[in-house]
Parts: sequence; C-alpha cells; structure tokens
Amino acid sequence: MIMNNYNKWLIKLASKTCVLGALALAVTACSELEDKDHYGDSSTTINNSELKIVNTSSQEYLKNRADLSKMNKLFTDHGIYDELNVKGQLSTMLVVTDDLYSDPEGTEEEQDFITRSHLSDVSISPANLHNGDRIMMWHGKYVNITIDSLGQSGQIVDHILFNNAAVKEVVQTNNGYIYVISDMINTPTSLSDFINNLDENYSMFKEMVLSSGGKEFDRVNSKAIGVNDEGNTIYDTVWIYTNEHFDNVGFDMNSESLTATMLLFSDEVINKAMADAHARLEKWGLQREDSIIKQWILDVAFFNKRYTGDELTNKEPNDLKSIFGKQWRTNVQEVDKAAPIELSNGIVYEVKSLHLPNNLLMYRLKDWFYYYENCTDEQKAEYFKMTNMAFSKCNTDVAAWSPLPGVWPNIEDRVLILKTGDDGTQSSLQLDFTPIRLNNEDGVNKVEVFNIPPGAYRLAMGFKQNQNMTIRVKVFVDGVADAVATSNDIILGSATTYHYDRGATLPDRYPEGYDPSVVTAMGGSSKAGNYDTDGGPIIDEVVIPDVKGDNSAVRVVFRIEADNWNEQTSMTLNHWCLRPTVNNY
Repeated sequence: MIMNNYNKWLIKLASKTCVLGALALAVTACSELEDKDHYGDSSTTINNSELKIVNTSSQEYLKNRADLSKMNKLFTDHGIYDELNVKGQLSTMLVVTDDLYSDPEGTEEEQDFITRSHLSDVSISPANLHNGDRIMMWHGKYVNITIDSLGQSGQIVDHILFNNAAVKEVVQTNNGYIYVISDMINTPTSLSDFINNLDENYSMFKEMVLSSGGKEFDRVNSKAIGVNDEGNTIYDTVWIYTNEHFDNVGFDMNSESLTATMLLFSDEVINKAMADAHARLEKWGLQREDSIIKQWILDVAFFNKRYTGDELTNKEPNDLKSIFGKQWRTNVQEVDKAAPIELSNGIVYEVKSLHLPNNLLMYRLKDWFYYYENCTDEQKAEYFKMTNMAFSKCNTDVAAWSPLPGVWPNIEDRVLILKTGDDGTQSSLQLDFTPIRLNNEDGVNKVEVFNIPPGAYRLAMGFKQNQNMTIRVKVFVDGVADAVATSNDIILGSATTYHYDRGATLPDRYPEGYDPSVVTAMGGSSKAGNYDTDGGPIIDEVVIPDVKGDNSAVRVVFRIEADNWNEQTSMTLNHWCLRPTVNNY
C-alpha cells in the first residue's frame, strides 16, 4: 500500500515541492525524497515494475542493457549518440527490446528517417504526458500520445501509447527518459501524402480534394506521346494541383503542426448517398446540382482538431462543424470507429454510411403570392381561400432589378393586393393560402401546388410597410387537424422588416452564393443588401411532420389572420420563404 501511494505521487507530481525543468520530471529535486531512494553509484533502483531511475546517461544505459542491444547498434550506426553529445541537452528515447526489433528497410535516407523517429529533444516524464498530446521527433514529424482512463489515474504499462506502441517500461536517466515500447515507431504519412496515395476505390474524393484549389497543366513534366488529327501534340498529362481552397481557411495539409481529422469517403459510399439524395429530390419535386452536393462532401470532410470515433458517431444528435463550417450530425452519420488511420498530422476515419442532409438538398423554398394571376378560377378559389377579403389587383411596385446586372438575375417586386371583401367592415380577415409554384411546360406557366418535404424550417414572408395592421400566421398540414405552428402578433407598420423581400433582421437570408458586400465592392448597387432576401421573420421553426411515413412532401396552408380590417384597408403580399434549419438534417 505504501509503495502504491508513492508510485501514484511520483507519476502525478502531487508534491508541490518538486521543481520541473522544461518538460522534464526533476525527481532528484524533490525535497521529500533522499538521494539514496533514487540512485546508487551505478545500479538501478526500481521503485516499482513501471518506473526505473538510474544514475547514468541514456547512452550508457542502452549500451549496458543486453536486451536493448539492437536499438543501441541502430543509434550508434546512425550517429545518434554523437549528435546527442554535440547537442548536450536532455532527450526522450523510444526503444524496443531485441525480440521486437526489426531493421529499418529502404535507402540509407529512409533508414535514417526511421531511426530518428525514436528520439525527441525534450525530456518528457510520464506525468507530463496527456491524452491527445503530440511530441515532435528528430525526423520532423509528430508522435501521438494516447492515454486511457487507467493511464490518467497513474498507471503506465500498457496504458500509455506512442502512436500505436504501448509503453512497457520507463527509465529515467540523468539526461532524459527512455520508454521501452511494444513496437518500433511507424511514422504515418502526412495528410497530403495520404490523399495523394489513395487508390481507385476513393477516386471521387481524391479528385475533389486535389482539384479543389485548381489545377494547371505541367508542360515541363508532361510527356508528349503523339499528335492528333489537327496537328496538336498529345501529352501524357501531369497536373500541378494548387490548394487555394484550403489555404483560404488556414488549413495546410502538408504542415506537421496540423492537428486534423479527415473523413474518408469511398466511391461506393458517395454514389450510394447521391442516389439516395436524388431519390428524395425526385419524390419532393425538387432538383439540386451534383456539383453542389460534391462540394459539401469535400467541405464537411476536414476538421482542425482530432476527434475520437465516438465523437464523430454516437446516439446523441450533436453537431460538429468542419473547417468550412459544414454541419456533421453525429447521430445520423456513421464512421468506422474501430479502424482509425493515424497520420503524422491528423487522423482519418472512413465513412461507412453517408446521409446528405435535407438542408443541403434544399437551400431554401421561396415563391410569390402574385402567382394568383396565373391561376384558373378553380385554383384561385382553392389556393387563395378568403374571408372578408377580395382580389384587388397584381401590381409591379418595383421594376425588376439586379444589384449586378448580367451576374445576378433580375427580381421584381410584383405583389398581390387584396381589399375589403363583401362580408362587412370592421371584421377580421383570413386568407388560407396554399403555396404554389409555376411549372413552365412548352413555354406556358402552369400553376401547381408547392408541396413541402418533412422537416424543420424557418418561415419568413414579405408584405409592404405602412399597412398599419397586425397579423398572425398559422401553418396547417394536410392530414393534421391542428396548426403545426403559430406566429406571434406581427405589426406591418412603418418598419421595413417585412417590406417586400428586403428584410434585414434575419441571419443567413440571401440566395445561395450571394454576398452583398462582395457585390457592392464589385461596383454593384448600393442596395445590394436588399436583394432577394428571405424577408421578415414569421416563425423561428416550423416542423412539417412526415404524415405518410415515407418522407413524402405534403401540402401545407399558411393562414394569415388580422383583426383591424376596414373598408379603407388593403393588404399587399409579396412572397413566402421556408429555409431548412440545422434540425432539418
């Protein structure tokens, strides 16, 4: 019991009288322990089976220990001891016993690289090792430290790993530490090298990464192999890939200082996920370009910290954000937790099952109230059910405009205007509106119901300012008796919050790929921030249920109600917009 308490103190450095050197455990400076407890003239004092303290140098210890003779010869042959003497500083050595030793293969340079992967310029005690730490070795790459719960409580043997090699013994010498480990250090490749070496099973993802920053034809290294019918030289093409896409977020895959997690997608996983996505889109009557989907796969694959498999895949709906801000929901996606791939500057997990999120497949659903004028009489009666209201006109309040003509499409503020109905004055109004869209067939715009896929959305709308009325909005879904969402009272007053589609209060309110600050800087309109926004906030989150149980899109109704309605009042309606939230995954 006394010995165990002593060992626990030694590892965890509980005594405040101990003085630490730079990353070294200065056990000899602890005032509570006498020198005789640590050192003999040349013998080894064994405090327990896990820690030995010797009064000799690391070099001499290796030379005098028979079962470390092969590591001693390796260090001697590669001039390691000579270099240590020149440096004259503390060090940490990682060694294996002769029965576990294997000669480094390859060229002399490659053998030297492997040899130097076993030494570090810092002397690191077990107490200064922490789970997730990395140690820079002489070969210029990091070794990763993994410590399980028992290791964190003070046990060493088999509970501390350097890369995948378990610690079997620790020896403190008078110029550093020697860790006897279960395997020689296998230095993994860098993230960049790993991607470049991916085989054809990962060709799609590899191409996404390599071409993400652009590629240029390398004429110097491309071999001419013939001439085509037009007399042009045909090359066995070599490309120079740039990494601008990652450079823009400060993510250098070649840097050994990087601590990254990468998700690896096989062609099979990508194709299966895309097939499922297109099946959903077809069921919903929507479309999405493959280039946008593939860009998301690329952008969600990289994180600037090391994650465990359980952090990437678990039963709880936790969201991780990639270096590009893309959402990875841990209870939906699945990675191979049992077989992480260690790299010198990160860790890789292969994705076993990929779900392309709904909020990727639907950037936003937005359309206009003025489609009333495209409806047949039967459609008007069905899709615009009015109480105390009547149609007045459709009008273009603001002519079609673009903040950067020729780059962004023209958008007009064409509105539907409703007036007091025949049901009497001073009565409440009600409009039950079914979202519709135009389907252009053979040059003819035909109206159809805009069914909404199940999931969570933010509802926004645009009207016109200075209407001097208070409204409420309720959302109904076919097959559900009660409203699935109801807004607070909304004042359509002098504020521009609900003025057409110029609302400026909501975040993430612009069309895809649109940045008003960039447009303005390019010489666009000073009102670029007003262009084609979602509108004003109606309901923070509307959850459309999966009524049929098969993820089918369903018909919804937006009920717009107001109490302060009189014969002098009219209501001007511009648009509606449903933007999928992070919970629509």
